[in-house]
Amino acid sequence: MNKTDQLLRPENLDFLRATFDTTEIDLGRLYWKERPRHHFKSSRNHTTFNNKYGGKIVGKTPCLKMPHIIVGIRHPDLGPVRVMLHRLIWLLKYEEEPPKLIDHINRIPFDNRPSNLRAATYTDNLTNCIANSGCLSSGEVKEIGDGRYRTVFVPGPGIPEMAFEFDSKLMANTALNYLSFLFDARYAEVEGRG
Repeated sequence: MNKTDQLLRPENLDFLRATFDTTEIDLGRLYWKERPRHHFKSSRNHTTFNNKYGGKIVGKTPCLKMPHIIVGIRHPDLGPVRVMLHRLIWLLKYEEEPPKLIDHINRIPFDNRPSNLRAATYTDNLTNCIANSGCLSSGEVKEIGDGRYRTVFVPGPGIPEMAFEFDSKLMANTALNYLSFLFDARYAEVEGRG
């Protein structure tokens, strides 16, 4: 069992509750608490961490290659551990070990509200994706220069495409994923499939 799996177990809930403020967990946000001295090897590390991070939001920025939010935590016994924020939120919210695979329902991998997370199989996860052949909508993201990106969203047969411009590739992809989620969900509702 790797260090991440060891950390994300119910027996670590006391440690994690002493580390994170969960008052906004339903919004998909955690904040660093001022952590107790026994979480650190030295008084200096304890003071430095709390001065720098205490009260601040955890993991503000998604990774560029994988748009999930990654959190680095130092555990007194495990040492440094990297964990995806949605897996940490699952454990803190439901007080159970996160499932092997968690799907972001609205296709936005950094929307970590518990209501947007569900246990999934590999097939479920692939099915809830704009790249899936069963997805009615389609689209593409292209770089247009000066660090900007253009998202072209094609809702479905007979519906005009929509185009938007964004300052980052992450936001352009997010818009495409969310629009496809909204369109597919709305179509399923109208067709009585949802």
